Amino acid sequence: MPQMLVNEQSVLFDEGQTVLQAAAAAGIVIPTLCHHPDLGDIGSCRICLVEIEGSEHLVPACKHPASAGLRIQTQSLATVAARSMVLNLLVSQGGFSSPSPDGGSDFRPRTEFEQLLHEYQIAPPEGSMARYPVDSDPSPFLHIDLNQCILCSRCIRACSEVQGRFVWGLASRGHESHLVAGADQTLDKAGCEGCGACAAYCPTGAIQDRLAVGLPSVDRKVTTTCAYCAVGCQFDLNVIDDRVVQVTSQPAAPVNGMHLCVKGRYGFDYIHHPDRITRPRVRQEILEGRPRLPGQPRGPWVEVDWDTALGLVAERMVSIHRESGPNSLGFFSSAKCTNEENYLVQKIARQVFGTHNIDHCARLCHASTVAGLGMALGSGAMSNSLDDLADEAAVYFVIGSNTTEQHPVFGSMLRQAVHQRGAKLIVADPRRIDLVDWATLHLQHRPGTDIPLLNGLMHLILKNGWQDEEFIAQRCENFEAVRDSLAAYTPERVAALTGLSIADLEATARLLGTQRPAAVIWAMGITQHITGVMNVLALANLQLMLGNFGRPGSGVNPLRGQNNVQGACDMGALPNLFPGYQSVTDTQVRAAFAKAWAVGQTPLEFPECAGHTLTEMIDRAGTRQLRSLFIVGENPVLTDPHSAHVRAALGAAEWVVLQEIFPSATAEYADVLLPGTTFAERDGTFTNTERRVQLVRQAIPPVGESRPDWQILSELGRRCLNLQGRTATGPAARYDYTKAADILEELRHLTPPYAGITPARLERGDRLQWPVRDELSPGTPILHCETFPRGRGRFHPVEHLEPHELPDLDYPLLLTTGRVLYHWHAGEMTHRSQGLHAACPVALVEVSLEDARRLGIQSGDPIEVESRRGRISAQASVGDRVAEGVIFANFHFAVPQNANELTHCTLDSIAKIPEYKVTAVRIVRSGE
Repeated sequence: MPQMLVNEQSVLFDEGQTVLQAAAAAGIVIPTLCHHPDLGDIGSCRICLVEIEGSEHLVPACKHPASAGLRIQTQSLATVAARSMVLNLLVSQGGFSSPSPDGGSDFRPRTEFEQLLHEYQIAPPEGSMARYPVDSDPSPFLHIDLNQCILCSRCIRACSEVQGRFVWGLASRGHESHLVAGADQTLDKAGCEGCGACAAYCPTGAIQDRLAVGLPSVDRKVTTTCAYCAVGCQFDLNVIDDRVVQVTSQPAAPVNGMHLCVKGRYGFDYIHHPDRITRPRVRQEILEGRPRLPGQPRGPWVEVDWDTALGLVAERMVSIHRESGPNSLGFFSSAKCTNEENYLVQKIARQVFGTHNIDHCARLCHASTVAGLGMALGSGAMSNSLDDLADEAAVYFVIGSNTTEQHPVFGSMLRQAVHQRGAKLIVADPRRIDLVDWATLHLQHRPGTDIPLLNGLMHLILKNGWQDEEFIAQRCENFEAVRDSLAAYTPERVAALTGLSIADLEATARLLGTQRPAAVIWAMGITQHITGVMNVLALANLQLMLGNFGRPGSGVNPLRGQNNVQGACDMGALPNLFPGYQSVTDTQVRAAFAKAWAVGQTPLEFPECAGHTLTEMIDRAGTRQLRSLFIVGENPVLTDPHSAHVRAALGAAEWVVLQEIFPSATAEYADVLLPGTTFAERDGTFTNTERRVQLVRQAIPPVGESRPDWQILSELGRRCLNLQGRTATGPAARYDYTKAADILEELRHLTPPYAGITPARLERGDRLQWPVRDELSPGTPILHCETFPRGRGRFHPVEHLEPHELPDLDYPLLLTTGRVLYHWHAGEMTHRSQGLHAACPVALVEVSLEDARRLGIQSGDPIEVESRRGRISAQASVGDRVAEGVIFANFHFAVPQNANELTHCTLDSIAKIPEYKVTAVRIVRSGE
């Protein structure tokens, strides 16, 4: 490698590196302001000036290429004088409030600019006048003070190069030059998504996190993993006096680096919200020993100690089990909880009570993905990694995924792949989502017509001979059956079914057929249909036909919804699978778990067939066939379809225990409330959408008397076994864990894909994407490289099936549902986050321009939407996001604004997932 001398130190460097990069790699600090390693360099601030022997002038290290034989001084008299002059010029612009460098021994600079002023002994001039108003934008997330701005443009470059929004720019010239949002608008009007990248990269404090303004120095920073979506971003929780006061970027975060979304960066203040449940609660009649008759309302809450609450729960569940058998109990686990906690919930269900009645919200989001990909490939997981998709795909086919709002950091990666390296993007979505602005093609097909669309594209691929015949011959089976079935999906028929033009269908098929590698990306727009499994099979058919497997930038890539929905599935929180996707119908698997979890003298016996799904358990609780329902971190009253039916069922249920952090809508129907903790108050692991297992680290003590969920479950398991008079005899039968890592050690020996994932490797920062077969395995970033888990990939013919409920004369509009950027799931966390609630305080229903004119509706008008099951109130949002005849609503708000008041309970016949995406409705103006 070539070398040069920096401050008389020999420095090796790579070709193409700058002097600044080479020096930094050698541990030599050259001060900078406009430079950041994540951003393109502009060399404007001149703080990084260095002296090069033989050069007449000082040169900026960020722009000067490293070359062999250079002799460089970074701290010569000339460089120090030049930096001091530049810093003096910057502070002379006026309005700086940076502390004086003689601020005493307690002075600790908070910004990069303060650090340089302190280091070079430069104080802002006394009496300097502010040129701009302070806090000049109404953003609920950002505090703007342009008097602190040095025009380094890092915020501009961060917004364009990291987030891909292009909100910030410069206006005017010379001394009047200043930062503006959009066309000198408010941030909101300029299209800001509130990601906070500009604040994270700002070196002066001109742009700050609103919640952090005026904070003293923090006590500690703890790196952990985000508890919102499944992208798996990591960041630092900043703690003062055992309170989380700010989230800051962690540059070493493996998935996201400095990048975060609005929820990850600003949606943390719910942790300390006064609504937190901090002591166990029990209904008064339970404490008094009075049974509640069917239909009788529940009484008032009484706060109790943990011994009383857990004693009551264990005694009642053991009693019900003794009286009515294993099938009388049901358990809901949670995609918001850690792997360790999900493992314990299913362990208690199976080991203690002998039931497979264990499920979680994957039943409502990606159950059809797990089933469909399992049938086609033998594995229901995302095949590729976020980074290889972002860096390598030539074409993205995004269908049924509003990526920039549901998975914002990955959505930004897609925008940047299009903007920076020219990747092609096809978006198939009934709505004009944000990604459409970056797409080569937008296929705005009718909701419920995914199969005709996909079959029509494959018809055209075959017609033009674009299929990968070699891949099909070597690695697939049953291709001829699919080839024959596709003959009926002519462009003319598909255009009639989907509402798309033949030209767009042909252009899409050409892109997919001629560009490699191509990645298919989907979410709940594909899965939440009565044809959800068939939709997934059609996507698998497409990628098998094109040979898009086993290489970077390809594959089948379902984006998981919540932070740990992948992990909850991995841990066996499903009625048909033990941990590691081991079937409950397999005799050898049942025997292995019976041995590991053995208790007492009688061998454990597990049912030979699958248990009941989440929606089935709700139904059975309503008829008291299922007498006990233990719910951890789920809110089915708002998230399940046909909310009135769920309320009626839970209202009639005999015994409901809810483990939660807030008194959710479901808490109204609980008999006992057990206060769990937020992600900031516990240790464990989450598994993100790309199968990457990452640490969750406790940053603060549990609030009040709340307890980490794994501790609650451990104590409950112990108590139940004791009441049953059974003693642990198997190697993994006990519940005497002292830390979350003990549970990981246990589960990895029973979960083959996790076998090599140890606490030590996670602490070391190893990239561990399952399967990790042993402790020497590096993990598997890309699946299906040489073969599929089932051997050959299997093609499955699929046929179009109309949705269960289509518009008619009485209900002429088609409702489709989903999420919005500023809220998450049922909103229990985000509505208790000051900034997120301020950004989206009311439920909006998107209505097309044509339908709005016909109904006499304008944006902001109060409206009511009605289906055959219920009615909600909302505000109209009129525009071109939806096509005529289609409206869109979300489920982030409580009654009477929750869209699930309207949806129906019809299920996919295989995965038992509800059809949220197609409901017949009508709109009336409020009061009519």
